[in-house]
Amino acid sequence: MSEAAGNFDFMEFGQAIMDAREKQRITREELAEELGISARHLQAVEKEGQNPSFPLFIQLATMFHISVDQYIHPDLPTG
Repeated sequence: MSEAAGNFDFMEFGQAIMDAREKQRITREELAEELGISARHLQAVEKEGQNPSFPLFIQLATMFHISVDQYIHPDLPTG
């Protein structure tokens, strides 16, 4: 595993997904159905820091326009 992958904080990413989903007033169940996963799995990604599969990770980041740079490279300056 690369160093970047080992340092990736899925807990913060999950929180960003949950915040974006709630901001768009999408329920966990609605999003899970759209993604073809269980609501419980989505909850684990959002609240428990469970590592999503790579395709799910890309789909969520793209769907909610979340930059993953801040999570992969937390030591780099922003902006």
